[in-house]
Amino acid sequence: MDIQQVRGNINFEHDGRHDVTEKVIKTVVKTGYAQDDFGMKKYNTTLHHALPYDWQEMMDEEIVDFLKYHQCEKDRKAYVIQILQSAMRVDEPKEYIQEALNLLTVSGTGK
Repeated sequence: MDIQQVRGNINFEHDGRHDVTEKVIKTVVKTGYAQDDFGMKKYNTTLHHALPYDWQEMMDEEIVDFLKYHQCEKDRKAYVIQILQSAMRVDEPKEYIQEALNLLTVSGTGK
């Protein structure tokens, strides 16, 4: 398989203005339902405004966590690029490629 086959046929005639949005919506729905289920198992209740939480403080905590996750993903991308650049300089790149694939195919959140 050559690189063109891997990339696929890009159809510039297709009006894909909503393609990314549709993916985001599907992810939000799937993740939202999973979080609802996780919350019910962990706290035995659904989210509700009357719960005794400081919602703004919780948002601050979640935003900071988001920024940390974002930084980790940027760092991982830089590391994968470094691994793949190293692979380009060796005769047997399979080990490097496998390491990059391992980093790029991680799944789960540890819950």
